[in-house]
Amino acid sequence: MPVVLKKRIQVQPVGRRGIDRSICYVVGDLSHAEQSKARGVLFPVASRVDALKTHTELVKMARQACAESTQGEFLDALDRRSRTKDWGPQFDGFAAEWLKRCVVGAGRRESEIESVKSVIELHLATAFGKLPINAIDARLIDRYKADKLAQKHQYGRTYAPKTINNHLGVLHRIFEKAIEYGHIEKNPVTKRSWMKADRTAEDSRAWWTPDEERAVFLALDDWKATGQHLYFAIKTQLVLGIRFSELRALTKDDLDLRTPGIWIRRSQARKVVSTPKNKKARFQVLPRALADELHPWSLRTPGQLLFPAPSGISLPNNVLNRAYSRLADKAHVRRITSHGARHTSGSSYAVLGAGQKMIATLLGHADMQSTERYTHVQVDATRAMVEARWSYLDARQ
Repeated sequence: MPVVLKKRIQVQPVGRRGIDRSICYVVGDLSHAEQSKARGVLFPVASRVDALKTHTELVKMARQACAESTQGEFLDALDRRSRTKDWGPQFDGFAAEWLKRCVVGAGRRESEIESVKSVIELHLATAFGKLPINAIDARLIDRYKADKLAQKHQYGRTYAPKTINNHLGVLHRIFEKAIEYGHIEKNPVTKRSWMKADRTAEDSRAWWTPDEERAVFLALDDWKATGQHLYFAIKTQLVLGIRFSELRALTKDDLDLRTPGIWIRRSQARKVVSTPKNKKARFQVLPRALADELHPWSLRTPGQLLFPAPSGISLPNNVLNRAYSRLADKAHVRRITSHGARHTSGSSYAVLGAGQKMIATLLGHADMQSTERYTHVQVDATRAMVEARWSYLDARQ
C-alpha cells in the first residue's frame, strides 16, 4: 500500500511575497484517482527518511528563491509537478540503467566506463538520486554547480570548473537519453550550463620546457644503475610522447631494432588490455642510441612486458607519477605527471620548428594504417626531427 506523508513549505520574508505550498510525499505508486484526491504537490520518494531529506532540500531551495526574488519560478516549477501525470523514473535508477545499456553495453573503453561510473555514484546520485527525472530543472543544475564550487574533495581543494564540466557532460548525456525515451521534453543542461574553465599560467604549463627537459635527462642518468625499470620507462615516454596506457602495455615484440622504432598496438588504462585510443596501431620512431639501450634491457627482464614494474606486473600509474615528482625535485624543475610528459614531447618538437601535422604524427594523433609501406614513409618524414631533438637532449654528445 502506498504511504502519503504531508508536509508544508512556508517561507515568509519580511516585506516580500513568500512561499506557502503543501507537499505530499508518496512512498509507492498512487492510482490516477488517488493522485487527483491528494491535496498538495505530489512528490514520489523511496522511503520516509528520503521524504524528510527531500523536504529539507525543498525548504532550502524555497528560502534561496525568496532571497533571490525568484518565488514565481519556484512556485511554477512546483505547480508543473502537480499537473504532471507521468512522474518518470527516479534519477538514480535511470542513471544506472543508462550506464549499463549506453556505456557498458555500447562497448565503451574501460577508462570511460570507470570514469562515468565514478561521476554517477560519487556525485550525481548523491545530488539527484531520488528525484524524478522530470523534476530536475535548470535551478537544480545551477545549485549543483554552486555546491561543487564550495565543496572540498579528498585533497582539501574545491572542485575546479573543468571537473564540474565533466559532471555536466555526463548529466547532459543522461538527459538526452531520457528525451529519447519520452521521460522529459527538454534537456536542463544547456550550453549556458557549462562553466568557463580557469586558464592560469600554471594550468597552461603542465609540461617541461626544452631546457627543463634537458636538466631532467641529466638527472635521469643517475637512475640507470639503481632504478632501470623507471629509467627506461620515463626516457622512452619523454622521447616518444606516448600515453601512459600505451607505455605500460608495450611488449618486447613491439620493439623494432632494425628501423628502429616501437609499434603501438595495445593500451591498458586500468585492467583491460585493448586497442590504442584511436583504435589503430601505429609505428613511432626511436633514436638509434635509445634503441641500442633498450635492446640489452629487453633481454635482461623476465616476461614479455617491455617496461614491467619490479614485481613483474604492469607498471602502475601512481608509481610512475611519483617517479616523475622525484625526478623533477632532483633536477630542480616543476613537477609534472606522466601525462605531462606527453605535452612535454609535443611542445619540444614545436620549439624545434615542427608543424602541427608533424607533431600529430609524432604523438599518434593522425590516422595511420599499420602497413609496412606507410611505416617507411613515416620514418623518412620524422627521423630527422627525432634525431635532432635527441642530439639536443643527450648532453653527452
